[in-house]
Amino acid sequence: MRIGIHDADKTKYPNLALMKLSAWHKAQGDAVSLYDALFSSQFNKVYSSKVFTFTPEEDVFGNVEKGGTGYKLFYSLPDEIEHTCPDYELW
Repeated sequence: MRIGIHDADKTKYPNLALMKLSAWHKAQGDAVSLYDALFSSQFNKVYSSKVFTFTPEEDVFGNVEKGGTGYKLFYSLPDEIEHTCPDYELW
């Protein structure tokens, strides 16, 4: 499975939830990379996270799961993902 990671805020600070999702998917044998709209059709699933409400909305294509305070969607990660060591490789 190909997983896309989309940090909507585009800050220099890593997004902990996205890092944990990346690590968990890699442990499952999935290919994880940063989301690129040019190659959106290559991803089976895209995770998009936004912390800040003032960050402009951006088009993300495909099977997208959004979360974070910037989207005003407050989801908790499942325990098995929440307790995964973050993947710093993408940042």
